[in-house]
Amino acid sequence: MINVSFIIPSYNSHQTIYRTLDSIFGLKSFDHVKEVIVVDSSNDGKTRELLKGADSRLKIILLEKKTSPAIGRNIGVKHAQGDLLCFIDSDVYLDENWLINILQAYDSGCRAGGGSVSVPDFQKKSNLALAQLYLQFNEFLEVGEKRTISIVPACNMFVERSIFDKAGGFPDIRASEDVLLCLKLGALSQVWFVPQARCFHIFRESYESYFNNQKVLGKYIIVYRRMTSNKWFYKNLWPLLLLPAFLLVKITRIKWRIYKAGWANYKKFIISSPLFLAGLWYWAIGFGQGCFLKENQ
Repeated sequence: MINVSFIIPSYNSHQTIYRTLDSIFGLKSFDHVKEVIVVDSSNDGKTRELLKGADSRLKIILLEKKTSPAIGRNIGVKHAQGDLLCFIDSDVYLDENWLINILQAYDSGCRAGGGSVSVPDFQKKSNLALAQLYLQFNEFLEVGEKRTISIVPACNMFVERSIFDKAGGFPDIRASEDVLLCLKLGALSQVWFVPQARCFHIFRESYESYFNNQKVLGKYIIVYRRMTSNKWFYKNLWPLLLLPAFLLVKITRIKWRIYKAGWANYKKFIISSPLFLAGLWYWAIGFGQGCFLKENQ
């Protein structure tokens, strides 16, 4: 029987991580789970108190200073004993059939991949949450059948331990670490998208937090592009000069993906589009800032 290790990086996550843990311990086929590991670097005085009262099957690794999700996951892997690593974020909770779908995919030969991202029931009427879904996770909507893909998000990812080790783990970068890992995984094994393995992402509920996060994401897009490509249009200030063209391509791709996902999604996208465009503006600001960053900043 395949043994599964869940690994969850945590920082000041007391408002959401209890949903994450409840969903994991409530999964069907939980008998495959070897351990659930939380790597916590919180300093809010609340998260660790909550974790103390959590399930006794939980392993908690406490860090003394704030640690990036990428490094937190790598630390968790060092303590993991499972053959299959499942990476879930502390602001995500899982559908009860998530593990069944992942194990079925694994049994069919899928050694790395991830599932779809949806809005929680309590945020379905929030245009702010929908804007974040369509701006950040438009490639990972719950549509279609199992298929190969270039990248999957680290908030909903599975990787066979041996392949993860060969890939060298998550790179030490603030954002886009899942993209960089998937590029390495893709050289070792196909990366699969399993739409039926649903997670529900609890999105930010304040404009300030949403906009700041989009700036971070935009900033590290250009950082990782420069780390993985020698193309001229990623060098020097060319990305900044070509930013309008990049935005046009980005919007076109997103609209096409959501259109293919069906009218129900496209209708929600249209309704949430003012906040989507506002977030894209801040993403562009971050992209511009990233043009002046070194790779390790």
